[in-house]
Amino acid sequence: MSHQIIDFLTKTKEIPQGEIDILKQLARPYTLQKGEFLYQEDKTPKHGAFVLKGILREFYTDTKATEHIRRFAYQNWWVVDLFELMHEKPALYSVQAIEKSEVLIFSKNDFEILVAQCPVTTSIILEISAAEKYSLAKNEKQKKSLTAAENYQQLLKTHPGIDKKIPLFQIASYLSIKPESLSRIRKQLNQTKN
Repeated sequence: MSHQIIDFLTKTKEIPQGEIDILKQLARPYTLQKGEFLYQEDKTPKHGAFVLKGILREFYTDTKATEHIRRFAYQNWWVVDLFELMHEKPALYSVQAIEKSEVLIFSKNDFEILVAQCPVTTSIILEISAAEKYSLAKNEKQKKSLTAAENYQQLLKTHPGIDKKIPLFQIASYLSIKPESLSRIRKQLNQTKN
């Protein structure tokens, strides 16, 4: 399983074998069952994770108990807020498995070991973290610039078949629309195809 994370990280730059060996020792496989939380909003996260298989959602709940999905985490991506993990701050978002998911988990101590002993790996992780923040900001801007139908089409283009894996009410939450609106959009798109 750890080869997946090595393959992912070495796309950015080559990692010395000594660092790969440390990373393999630190990466612990964990299975999240459908509906299980990696961590919850307002509680201090104990782990970050790299998704090997499955889909997770990152969301917060507002004062009216409405959930707002910020993003979905797919295979070969990180789910961690390094600031919250490293500084033991309460999480701003919850992370929950949408389906049974295989992940590699890392604790605060694991990241401290990486920082102390693995400079190349640390620089890659920091670069990925910065890219993730940029991607989230870009995604938020796009979601506000496009119509709901365009955003839905973009989601399907980027992640084909995702509408078969993620409940439609969660996709609607991600798009910041009501499930009934998503149903109308889907119906219109299907009529356009036929």
